[in-house]
Amino acid sequence: MRRTALALPLLATAVLLTACAGSPTAHTTTTAAAPAPTSTAEAEANSAGDGHEHDEASEHYHGPNVTWDAAAEAKVKETAAKAMALFGRPAVEETTWFKDLEPMLATEYKEDARYIDPARVPFSTVTDGPAISREAQNPMTVTASFDTNAGPWTMMLHRIGQDDPWLVTSISPVTPQ
Repeated sequence: MRRTALALPLLATAVLLTACAGSPTAHTTTTAAAPAPTSTAEAEANSAGDGHEHDEASEHYHGPNVTWDAAAEAKVKETAAKAMALFGRPAVEETTWFKDLEPMLATEYKEDARYIDPARVPFSTVTDGPAISREAQNPMTVTASFDTNAGPWTMMLHRIGQDDPWLVTSISPVTPQ
């Protein structure tokens, strides 16, 4: 009796799943196929070694063309220095402090920064920096390091494209290890 009670719902589920799956061509759209390779060498050139053929157009797309150069470094240093100077103003009223800093903040960091009380920021003077560091193959994210009258601080900055602005994603004191 118990097996029969379980068998009916399982059978119904299997029927529904089979009906939903349909035929493989029922839900696909027609796209232009890549021309078939005309030689063994061409077929090997289009293979990525994964058992699938790849056309040239899909093999060379790597996202936005973003490079690291002297202009990118100068711009990120300028943005970082300005943002840190605006951040370290403990005597400024909270609304003004946030309004001045907001245009340089990434969307995800704005919510956090909105609740920072500038009176609790322990520094008022940047004494050195920014020193910029980044991963060798990543021209889109950097860490800026600063010395302040309250010790070392770091700032993370990110950009989406070559001509997009650098935006601050975090500002925090360096904690001793």
